Amino acid sequence: MDSSGLVCEKFVKFITRSDTWNNELRIPSDFCSKYGNRLPASFHVILRNGYRLPVDFDQRRGILKGTKCSEIEYPHIVHHLQTCHPRRVTLGNGGWRFVFFVDPTVSLVDEIEPPITFIERCGCTFPIWPRIALNNGKVFRGTYSRQTGKISCLRTMCDVLGLADLKSFHMLLFTYDGVGMVNVSVFDENLFEVVFPGSPTSIDETSQAFDIASGFKITIQPCHMLKYCYGVDISTEYKDLCNMWDRIDYINIYSGDSSWRLQVKKRNDWKRTTINDGWVEFREDLGLNVGDICSFQCCTYSYSNFTISVIKNHLNDV
Repeated sequence: MDSSGLVCEKFVKFITRSDTWNNELRIPSDFCSKYGNRLPASFHVILRNGYRLPVDFDQRRGILKGTKCSEIEYPHIVHHLQTCHPRRVTLGNGGWRFVFFVDPTVSLVDEIEPPITFIERCGCTFPIWPRIALNNGKVFRGTYSRQTGKISCLRTMCDVLGLADLKSFHMLLFTYDGVGMVNVSVFDENLFEVVFPGSPTSIDETSQAFDIASGFKITIQPCHMLKYCYGVDISTEYKDLCNMWDRIDYINIYSGDSSWRLQVKKRNDWKRTTINDGWVEFREDLGLNVGDICSFQCCTYSYSNFTISVIKNHLNDV
């Protein structure tokens, strides 16, 4: 379930019996204070089987409230408000996940053992050298043993983040995309995602600089500032990089402690790639203006994660 725009921190909610009785779901106060003003009063919560659940958002109370909905059996029964049958949940619907709870009484271990159900579903396609991605865009290599079914990556992860161990965290969420990448999200005791400092191309805590492999530049034009911008072309000068992406794909852009997910799409003639969904929100958040130059840089083997730097057009200040 790919989407575009500002990437917000994840949060985890364990559903209790009281949550089903009152048809309300309280979301973390940290999430509300940071993103509450971006959420509309009404929207849809989309389940992995394609079911769309309409909810109302009460920013003052920090709750989501169901609207004209009753319980459903997920994922087999179709609710009367739903217009299509639920689809089979696959790796293509946002990957396949498992969680790992940190035991603060145990010293750091490098290996984790995924649940047997994860191995049964993904073990045959899971790579021996998976790429492990953090939420700051850093990507490093882990290892997977088909004999033991264990993934080794925690020590390298701590090295990249400059941590001695993971005892200050509560839970790790691993998401395998089905094609070699594992995204790791780390949660605190309130089950709110921890955002790590740094960017894809910054020097990590081991003082190791990640090799900058490629990138592209865009000079902001008047057409890029329209209320409804229907695409920002990436010059054919960067076609080698663009050819690393699928016909319709997504790239992640990092600046400071914020990140955005932009949809990139090849035109019908496959000669040019454009940035489509997510651009308007991206340019507004960065305060871009006509004449500004945006430079996007990525690292070797990580052609979907970019650090952005902006050279402002100071003529706009005159």
